[in-house]
Amino acid sequence: MLDLLLIPAAILLGFALRAVQRGDHRLHGHLMAATVTVVLLRVVLHPRALALRHILLWLALLAVAGTTLLLGRAALAWREGRSTRAAIPRIHRAAGALTLILALLTLAAWFLRNR
Repeated sequence: MLDLLLIPAAILLGFALRAVQRGDHRLHGHLMAATVTVVLLRVVLHPRALALRHILLWLALLAVAGTTLLLGRAALAWREGRSTRAAIPRIHRAAGALTLILALLTLAAWFLRNR
């Protein structure tokens, strides 16, 4: 039943990617934080339903997503002119791509767990 929490996470992720395409970077950050929160709730609310490898995959995904969120805050500060580190947005984009790849691998392992 808790797997239904992945549906709002997917919807929030879609809205977040659309917001960044429109240039609304602050909204993108809020939506990504909400997405990570929903996934975290799934892992925390019923951890006994997860095998050890699935827990490790979900926790790795959450760690990478949290790092990406922190890099996103630094990238937003650079965009708004409060920082001089120009490499931060590129690092944030790379971390975001890594997060999406890890999310796909985690979800594939999760949905194929019974096979």
